[in-house]
Amino acid sequence: MVSRRLRILFLASYFPKPQNPLMGTWALSQAQAIARQDVDLLVASYTSWLPPFLAVTAGAKAYANCPREYIWPGGVQVQYPRWLYYPVSLPKVWAYSNPQPYLHIAWLSAKQELYCLINEFKPDVLFCHHSLPNGWIAAQLPSQLQCPLFVLDHDFDEIEDCHQYAHRRLAMQTVSQRVWAMLAVSNRMADSLKKLFPQTRILTHHNGIDPPPTERFTIPRPAALWSKKIILTCALFAERKGIPLLIEAFCQVSSQHRDAILRIIGGGSQEAEIKAAIERFDMNHQVQLLGKQPHTQVLQEMIWADCFALVGWDEPFATVYLEAMSAGKAIICCDDGGITDFLCNNIHGYTVPPKNVTATAQAIDRMLTNDAERIRFGRNAYRLIQDKLTWKIQTEKLLSLFDQAVSQHQNLLPIL
Repeated sequence: MVSRRLRILFLASYFPKPQNPLMGTWALSQAQAIARQDVDLLVASYTSWLPPFLAVTAGAKAYANCPREYIWPGGVQVQYPRWLYYPVSLPKVWAYSNPQPYLHIAWLSAKQELYCLINEFKPDVLFCHHSLPNGWIAAQLPSQLQCPLFVLDHDFDEIEDCHQYAHRRLAMQTVSQRVWAMLAVSNRMADSLKKLFPQTRILTHHNGIDPPPTERFTIPRPAALWSKKIILTCALFAERKGIPLLIEAFCQVSSQHRDAILRIIGGGSQEAEIKAAIERFDMNHQVQLLGKQPHTQVLQEMIWADCFALVGWDEPFATVYLEAMSAGKAIICCDDGGITDFLCNNIHGYTVPPKNVTATAQAIDRMLTNDAERIRFGRNAYRLIQDKLTWKIQTEKLLSLFDQAVSQHQNLLPIL
């Protein structure tokens, strides 16, 4: 163990903004969990520089009007330095296969404030969400500002595509050569990283969850939902999330379960396709599109639901499954996702092959038919969260790694 309170500088560009609190909620949750420990934490969330007069959309305004500092619930202190890095489609597409030129621009615009943060805060550990861009930025620090570096990756495609794009792999390799450990949120992602960077310490570190407050379980369903069996899904409306497929599968069996409804929370680029799927398949008007909802309302909807279904493929370790399980819900998910590091078929719910409408429809039918089994799955899921996947449990594991790295680093320092 280190001899003083651990000081952690957490770099997370995909982090909630005061005007966009739904962005990167899991990053805030992890920061809050770390802050509850006996450590000193400072979050630096580099934010795209944008003049307010150019901000037209709600997303752009969240960047343009973001304060320089903000304290989130739980005492999480966040600095929002500006940089010339923009997570929007055109630059992202341009930089995805060859990211280093864009990363150099980000570094040149970020380094002075990062130097100041490190000199003032004096961290023992740098902890970065995502190797690119945050881990790459931290890897550029001069030797006198370096301390043990950890990166935690959350997106399977961002890792897997390094096998296809040589320049992307080189950018990741820059990070791999500097870190104390590269962390992945699932075993499948860790295996991919090990193939790419066999000389690097690669570890799996799963996300966690804070179970909903007990009083939320006492809030009754709205009267319109009293007699319904509710299947809930919640996701960004993107192709990989498989929402149209879920709608089609549900509608294949909905006529046999007239008391069942599929409630969908979310929004995004595939909204038109999702609305078209509802129009095409929902002959019995049992699919309800709820739009985007505040996080607290999402958690309440999970408590009201009878089960949670999200059949997106290549899901790294989606926190939304943990939220549903912590609400005591049985799960329907694909069998290729990171959640299956823990979630077992026929114990916590049903796993189905990716992109398989028939198997998904059969899982929904079984879930709606067998009430006792569905309830048993939900109870098993709740126990799994309590035993293995709370933020407290996962954060203690993370801090143990930090302590180990800092102790090794101190032993290597010259004696003055």
